[in-house]
Amino acid sequence: MPNRLKNKIAIITGAARGIGAKSAELFAAEGAAVAIWDVNAERGNTVAQQIQSAGDTAIFCKCDVTDATQIKDAAQHITSELGTPNVLFNNAGIAVVGELEHISEADWDRQYAVNVKSIYLVSRAIVPLMREAGGGAIINMASESAYVGFPMHPAYTSSKAAVVHLTRSMAVRYAEDNIRVNSLCPGTINTELYQEFIAQQDDPEAVNREIEAMHPLGIGEPEDIAWAAVYLASDESRYMTGAPMLVEGGILSL
Repeated sequence: MPNRLKNKIAIITGAARGIGAKSAELFAAEGAAVAIWDVNAERGNTVAQQIQSAGDTAIFCKCDVTDATQIKDAAQHITSELGTPNVLFNNAGIAVVGELEHISEADWDRQYAVNVKSIYLVSRAIVPLMREAGGGAIINMASESAYVGFPMHPAYTSSKAAVVHLTRSMAVRYAEDNIRVNSLCPGTINTELYQEFIAQQDDPEAVNREIEAMHPLGIGEPEDIAWAAVYLASDESRYMTGAPMLVEGGILSL
């Protein structure tokens, strides 16, 4: 079904690469006007230009989603350039690797600032705009890691579990405003972030094989998650809210 996101105005955070960039491409191809928020201006502008070259609508706005002032400015920018947003994909995230005893306090705080606090800060700025527009859809990026206790990722796994429960709280609160809030829980996806993690291992090929074997469907690709995000952003999911949408290659079925 073409134009599944026609008349939607969407913000996607962390959209300069990986799942965010692919989501921006598919959102725009499905008819949405897309605002790409990221700290990487060079790559963010490239994604926006590629979308524009395809004849679709996108703008880039440099924004650190852990900074409330930058978020306020970016929200004003999208409103003036595209209109009032009615889709928000809180996709920005990082992964801190390391056992609990060896993670620095600064890294722990950074993990939560990007993965959890940013959802609070961005949503706080955008929800009032959505309410004035009559409603909208918010997608919060969680992970299979919200449900699996990966031993080397205590900061990451716990932050993603927090996203799932923050989503439920938001969904209950904003249903009366016609704002749906769902979380998206990918399995292991072949992104640059994943390749960077693999490259840090003593035996990258062995670790990659082990992770792939954990997923009955193997390691996914960014478009596998981007299409799920399109569904959650569209009116096709109008009766979904507070739900963790699992797109994890079957790891949780083992």
